[in-house]
Amino acid sequence: MWLESLVLAILVGAQVRVIWTPGERWTRGITFSAKTLLETSVVLLGASFSAAALQATGIKLLSGIVVIVVAAILVSYGIGRALKLPRRMALLIACGNSICGNSAIAAVAPVIGASRDDVAASIAFTAVLGVAVVLGLPLLSPVLRLNAVQYGTLAGMTVYAVPQVFAATVPVSTVSVHIGTLVKLVRVLMLGPVMLLLSALARRRDANTGTPERGNDPTTRPGMVRLTKLAPWFIVGFVVMGAARATGLIPMTLL
Repeated sequence: MWLESLVLAILVGAQVRVIWTPGERWTRGITFSAKTLLETSVVLLGASFSAAALQATGIKLLSGIVVIVVAAILVSYGIGRALKLPRRMALLIACGNSICGNSAIAAVAPVIGASRDDVAASIAFTAVLGVAVVLGLPLLSPVLRLNAVQYGTLAGMTVYAVPQVFAATVPVSTVSVHIGTLVKLVRVLMLGPVMLLLSALARRRDANTGTPERGNDPTTRPGMVRLTKLAPWFIVGFVVMGAARATGLIPMTLL
C-alpha cells in the first residue's frame, strides 16, 4: 500500500525529531504550522460541506457518536486506573483520546485541577496512541472491505484529533475525508457537555469535602468552565463556513 503525503510527512517529522531537536529559533514556526495552519484548514474545510451532508448523517449516527464517546471515556479511564495511572492523568488521557486530543486535554485540565505534569504526560500518551491509529487504520479498509462512507465513519469515530482524521482518510477517498471529518467534528462538540459535567462533579465534590481538591501543581484547582472553552474556535469557524456555503454566500469560483 502506498503512503499518502500526509502520512509520509508524519513519519518524516517524527524521524527528524528523533535525530535532531529543533532549537528555540524554530519553535514559533513549528507551533504556527502544527496549530494555526491546521486549525485554519479545518475552518476552510467547512466550505466544502453542504446541508445535504449534515442531513445524511441521520439521528442514528449522531446518537451513536454520543454513545461511543461516553463509552470510550469510561473504558479508557478504567484502563488507565487499572494500569495504576493517577486519577487526573487517566481522566485527561480518556478525554483526549475520546474527544479531540490535545485540545480536550488542555480544556479539561483546569476543570479537574490537573497539574502541568499530568497534562504533559497525557499529551505524550495521546500522541503516541494517535500516531499508531493514523498509520494503522488505512490498512483496515481493504481487510474489512469497508466502503468510503463506512471507513470515513470508522476514522471519525476512532482517530483522536481532527487533523489526524485527514491523514487517516485521504489515502482512501475524498468521500472518506468528508464523512470522517464530519463525524469527528460532532465528537469534538461533545467537549462542551463533558466539561460541564466534570465541572459540576468537581464543584459537588468540593461542596462535600469543604475545600477545593488540588492537583500536584498548587497553581491549579477545579473551577467553573469558561464559555469560550466549550467549543474550539476552529469548530465555530467550520460551522460558520458551512452555513455560508449552504446559504450561497460563497461563490463556486472561490470554493
